[in-house]
Order: sequence, then C-alpha cells, then structure tokens
Amino acid sequence: MTRAPEAWLVPGMARRKRLWAFDDEERGVLVEGAAGIPALQSVLARAERRAELDGAWVVQATVEELDEMYDLVGALMDATRSRRRLDLLDGLLASLSTSIDGF
Repeated sequence: MTRAPEAWLVPGMARRKRLWAFDDEERGVLVEGAAGIPALQSVLARAERRAELDGAWVVQATVEELDEMYDLVGALMDATRSRRRLDLLDGLLASLSTSIDGF
C-alpha cells in the first residue's frame, strides 16, 4: 500500500508533527515488525508513556513517518492469519489514519 511520498499531501503537511498513541501490546507488535528498519525504530524509540492516558505510549511524528508506519502495519496484516492479531493491526491502521489526518 505504498503511496508516492507526499504526493497527496497539502504543501508543508509532511513536516508538521502529529501525535499518535498506542498501548503496550501494540507497541510489542510494532517493535517486532520494525526490526531492521531504523527509521521506524526511531519513531518507536521516541514514544513516551503517558500516565494521564492510562499508560499509553505517545509519539510525536511527521505525517511521512506515520505513513511509513501505516505501510508497515499493512505489510504485517498481509503476513498474518491470526484473527486476534488482524484485529489489533486493524486498530493500529485506524489510529494511524486518524493521526495522519490530524483529527
């Protein structure tokens, strides 16, 4: 599901930062999936736990970084048959879409 970089974005949108949150289980799947992908490992390494959000991990990232993470999650979905894991990954796609769109 790779898109042309920034082709669909409003000028300057990719450089603006967005917040994205995920839980411990989602973080584990993302860390495992991002192994060997330094750019995505960097995004995950910047995430901080937020007590006021029930311990969720929150990261500030560019739209481009979140789009790359979206592509990773899509690839992880293609590689699994587990209904439980597909549900988790589907939730990640939804949260990434919301963050990318800035809602």
